Amino acid sequence: MDCGAIWSTLQTSPHNELLVSRHLSALGHECYVPEFIHGRHTRPGSVRDRRHQWVFPGYVFFRSPSDPGAWAALRWVPGVVRVLEQDGAPALLADSVIRELRTRIAERALRAPGPRWCPGERLRIVRGPLAPLDAIFEGELDASERVQVLVRLLGRDLPVSIDPMHLRARVS
Repeated sequence: MDCGAIWSTLQTSPHNELLVSRHLSALGHECYVPEFIHGRHTRPGSVRDRRHQWVFPGYVFFRSPSDPGAWAALRWVPGVVRVLEQDGAPALLADSVIRELRTRIAERALRAPGPRWCPGERLRIVRGPLAPLDAIFEGELDASERVQVLVRLLGRDLPVSIDPMHLRARVS
C-alpha cells in the first residue's frame, strides 16, 4: 500500500458520524462518511432529503496520521467509540478501496438496503399516520423508497404507498 494513501476507520457512538467527521476535519484530517444518494423523487429540503442514509452506520473513514501522537488525540474526539484494529494496530485500508466505494456510490451501483417482503405477506405499520394498522405487502414501486401495501379501512382493502422503513413483519 502507498504510505500516503492509507485510511483507517473509527467506530462512532450512534448517530455521531457527522459530529466525528467535523471534529476530524477541524483537527486537519481528511475524512469520509459514505452516504447513499437520495432517490430521484426526493424533494429538496424534505424530511427524507435531510435524513442521512449511511452506507456504514456508526463508522467514519479517515486518512491515517503519520504522527504517533495524533492517534491518542483521535481516541478522545467526542463521539468516537474506538479505532478499528487488526492484530493490535489500527486496521488500514488502501486508497483504492475508498476510491472504488466513492465511484460505486456515485454510479448508484450501491442501493440502500431495505426490508423486502413477498406479495401477500402480513406486515404491521410501526410509524407514520397509519401506525399501528396491519397491512398486506403488495409489491415494490419504481421509487426505491416506497412500497405498496393494502390496508383495511372502512371495510375494504385500500392500496397505500408507504416508506418500507415504516413496516415490520407481523409477529403471529
